[in-house]
Order: sequence, then structure tokens, then C-alpha cells
Amino acid sequence: MHRDMDVIRKIVLAVRAAPDVVNSVDGVSREDFAYHAQLLEEAGLISAAIQGQGKRIAEVAVIFRLTWAGQDFADSIIDDNLWNKAKENIIKPSASWTFGILLDYLKFEIKRRIPGLDQMP
Repeated sequence: MHRDMDVIRKIVLAVRAAPDVVNSVDGVSREDFAYHAQLLEEAGLISAAIQGQGKRIAEVAVIFRLTWAGQDFADSIIDDNLWNKAKENIIKPSASWTFGILLDYLKFEIKRRIPGLDQMP
């Protein structure tokens, strides 16, 4: 399996909006949900229970909440226009990028949109 940032975004925004725990997201298979929940937990963006029955790849996941970093990430990806711009400029199938570069890009673009913050480092 590979990391799919659109699935990551769907899960993070679903958890943000949910009044209770999240164990699935519409349009995401159970396997993809569990795998990406595992990645989100490893990145420190969610608090979750992950089960893999002795395997290294998760088979079942229940997400309890977003962490502080997860809330920040959710805030940075909520805008569809900004997300699409990030996908166009950073998340390309043929490009090399890291999660840190994506976060830096999103922060930069958010700063540019706030008057007076566009000059900050």
C-alpha cells in the first residue's frame, strides 16, 4: 500500500467533524481506512486504537480524536482551493516530497492570505 493524501484528508476532516469516534469514512475501504489511520497515528495527528492481529499493517482502526498537531493539519487542509493548489504544486505522482514539505507549503500559503503575515519568515 502507499500513502494517499486524499484519503488522509478525508479521514482527518471526518474526525474533525465527528461527534464521536470514527471507524470508517464514506468512499474509503476498510483496509485503506485502517492503513491510513495507522499512518496518521504514527505522524502524531490522531489518537486511535489500531489492531493488526500480529501483522505490521493495521486491519482495523478506531479513531478517538485529533491531536493538537492533527487540529493544526485539519485547519490547513480545510480549504478546497488551497488543498487543490498543494496537490498541483507539491503532491504529484512523479514528484519527490515529504509530509514536512507539504506542511511548510500549506503554512506559507496560509500566511500569504493573511494581511501583514506575508512578510513573516
